[in-house]
Amino acid sequence: MKVQSARLDGIGKLVFADRELQLGDTDILVKTHQASICLADVQMYRKGYYAEGSPLALPLYPGHEGGGTVEKVGSRVHEFKPGDRVILMHDVRAGGLGPGGMATYFKAKAMDLVPVPEGMDMDLACLAETISPFVFVVHKCGVKLGDTVVVTGGNFIGQIVAQGVKKSGAYRVIVVDTNDFRLDLAKSLGADVVINSGKQDVFREVMVLTGGKGPDVVCQTASYVDTTVEEYMNLATRLVKPMGILAFQGDFLHPISIHLHRWHHEALDIRSIAFRHYTWREVQVWTEDTLKPIMYGLIKIKPLVTATYKLDDVAKAYEEAIGNPNALKVVLKP
Repeated sequence: MKVQSARLDGIGKLVFADRELQLGDTDILVKTHQASICLADVQMYRKGYYAEGSPLALPLYPGHEGGGTVEKVGSRVHEFKPGDRVILMHDVRAGGLGPGGMATYFKAKAMDLVPVPEGMDMDLACLAETISPFVFVVHKCGVKLGDTVVVTGGNFIGQIVAQGVKKSGAYRVIVVDTNDFRLDLAKSLGADVVINSGKQDVFREVMVLTGGKGPDVVCQTASYVDTTVEEYMNLATRLVKPMGILAFQGDFLHPISIHLHRWHHEALDIRSIAFRHYTWREVQVWTEDTLKPIMYGLIKIKPLVTATYKLDDVAKAYEEAIGNPNALKVVLKP
């Protein structure tokens, strides 16, 4: 079958071109409803690798965030049938960096897909790969009724976590970032206090707000290639109260240095929260629960989608994701 797909031919070389797909006995053909751009996609486009020291085999067909409707299944597939609405949840250990979801159609294995919950908005469901891990942070970060929580990073991750911990009973949610657009958005979505770390002394401000004790929980959300990763991991370490919780989610794609003295000396509860990287089966168990707050409107996602492009404008969409400092999530539609 001939489809049209984004193809990365080299650093900064992205085209939208024909691709031939062959459907095997265990393959599932999905008609794309929506795809979106991940910071990992940006890293591959700009650097030619996902993590340092691991160059990509090119050409590469990007796209691991998205979903659509099952068009056809191989003879040995029993988990899905034509007409089923599905979410793309590719596990990198299954091979490659995704099945090429930035395409009019893509093929995947059953382990790459999760059913869309009944009644869920398909635009939101197609973002589940990039929503669920961060709602999972809210589930696992240990926030309690009445807690003060600091979220370091007002990125896509941080906006979800800040909303989630507030809805989970935090008395005060403080969001830290360097970008005023992100901070204003966080405030509009329920954050109690926002602090620009490029203009204010975050440590001093937070200590004043907490009477010198520090927050009960710090969720550190800067990750991947974010330039604040090292700064915010150390800030989070410094801020959290003795015996408090420091939770973080995210793959750090380059080495960083962290001053670990407080981790041990003040008995910090360190939580590295990963949604699915231990086994692909985790997504089958936890996706539905992580999408409940989205379905019920407890966490707002649509304000975080800052741009929408047609699939054949994928190169322009990448430029938006890279060049616009206010871009949070850029989506692609056939």
